[in-house]
Amino acid sequence: MDISILDNPAWSALTGRHAALAIGDGPVLRYPAEVSPFAALEAPSALPILASRMHDGDTAVLWSPDALEAPVGLDLVVRFPCLQMAAFDFRPADVEDDASAMTLDDVDDMIALTTLTKPGPFGRRTVEMGSYIGVRADGRLAALAGERMKPEGFTEISAICVHPDNQGQGHARRLTSIMGRRIVADGKVPFLNVLPDNRPAITLYESLGFRPRRLMQVHLFRRPGGDAGTDAFFSSL
Repeated sequence: MDISILDNPAWSALTGRHAALAIGDGPVLRYPAEVSPFAALEAPSALPILASRMHDGDTAVLWSPDALEAPVGLDLVVRFPCLQMAAFDFRPADVEDDASAMTLDDVDDMIALTTLTKPGPFGRRTVEMGSYIGVRADGRLAALAGERMKPEGFTEISAICVHPDNQGQGHARRLTSIMGRRIVADGKVPFLNVLPDNRPAITLYESLGFRPRRLMQVHLFRRPGGDAGTDAFFSSL
């Protein structure tokens, strides 16, 4: 297994298991905007090509091991580090695999929860990236987790979030365990991304067998002009 592909996870996903979702060609690909804001470059030298393909007001998120500078035509709105963790020795908690499968019918509830808890960008078609599961309490979606980027040999667990009124009940551990167990059964290695100062989450993931791999840099680029809803993106970081 070539673990170095995790240095460019969106590219590996869009040229492999997520090829059906890929927009673009050559050295620049991206997901449809309602699926994910993520774009991918075969190499950093292709960043000016991405800039040339973006319209006024468009935004794109790029993952890279190193800091990228904005090319002519794009603004770097924000860049921040994210800790990438992988579980080659996944150790799930002893929980039942009885979470509810999320579908397009649940999108409004999923967006409401992710907007409130901000686990990362989540759009109306994000569920097309993989399997999503949730827990409901008192008729409300209380917790969520699912699959996002799928580089060769790996599957990312993402959108792990719990409603503030339902925290401290073990939902994050339970859903991460269920998702990770399914990923391992599929012959893949679970990985995830977490802000490096989120010590409680890192401690939880370490207890399940995740180990830090490296710091990744997350970049939000924007082409000036238009109105692409950048504030809405920030609300879900």
